[in-house]
Amino acid sequence: MQALGLVWGHIDPVAANLEEVRTEIAQPTHYGARQLLDHWHTREARGGFVVGRDVPAREIASILRNLALFEPMDDGADFRVRLAGAVYMRRFGRDITGLKLSQIYDAPNFEWQRENLDAVTRAQAPSVVDVKLARGDRVFLRFEGVRMRALSPDRRDIWVMGGIFCSDLA
Repeated sequence: MQALGLVWGHIDPVAANLEEVRTEIAQPTHYGARQLLDHWHTREARGGFVVGRDVPAREIASILRNLALFEPMDDGADFRVRLAGAVYMRRFGRDITGLKLSQIYDAPNFEWQRENLDAVTRAQAPSVVDVKLARGDRVFLRFEGVRMRALSPDRRDIWVMGGIFCSDLA
């Protein structure tokens, strides 16, 4: 968490060493995640979800803060975060725009994230997971993560649009 320019993960031991527990789910339950998927399905049926044309869009203006855009690098060996909404700051404690996944995650989590994003670029279906950031039995943050294919603005490359939708009931 970031406040007053400080990254709490660097000074608060409570924010350090959290385990990310992921469970794949068939459909999201969070309203914003469902809204994003509905918008994506509508655009996919019309020839693809295109960055710059379909996002940002008025239909999903209320959830833009929840979204991030990932661009593959070196044939999927890593991904660069092209854009990250404010909710990603809540998740990571800092702005991750411009960073590579390998700079954000430690080795085991990086590999899962990279494989998931790479699979999304090859799949026609989105990836939906329920995520808990926890230490032991204590859950510090819970959210639904949604990732789907998106075409680059020039429509030549496949990127990934992701969304984090927090539940404050954790």
